[in-house]
Amino acid sequence: MTSTDTAKLSILVALTSFIGVGMFVLKNQVQTLEGELNRINLSIQEDVKSIHVLRAEWSHLNSPQRLRTLAEKHISLNPARAEQIINFSELPFAYEQNESDRRLIAQRNINRQAEHNRQLKLLVKAQH
Repeated sequence: MTSTDTAKLSILVALTSFIGVGMFVLKNQVQTLEGELNRINLSIQEDVKSIHVLRAEWSHLNSPQRLRTLAEKHISLNPARAEQIINFSELPFAYEQNESDRRLIAQRNINRQAEHNRQLKLLVKAQH
C-alpha cells in the first residue's frame, strides 16, 4: 500500500467515525425530544380532562335551581314591594348643605313615594 492509499483509508475511517458518532448523538437527542413530546402530550390530555371536569362542576354549581335553593336557605329576602321602589331623582345626594337637610329631604321623598304607592293601591282596588 502506498502512502496515498493509507492517507485515503485513514481519512475514510475518520470520516466514518465522525459520521457514526454524529448519528449516535443525533439519535439520542431525537429520543430525548420524543420523550419530552410524549410527556407534554400527556400533560395536555390531563389538562383537557381537568378542564372538562371543572366545566361540569361549574355547570352544576351555577344551575339556577341549585342557586335558588341556596338563596332561599341562606338569604332571607322577600320580594320587593311597590313602596320600596323609588325613582333615582328622588334620592338625596351629598350636595345638600348638611346632614339634617339630607335626612329631611330623604324623609320627604320617602313619604311622598309612600303616599303615591297608597294612591296606586287604592286605584288598583277600585278597578277590581
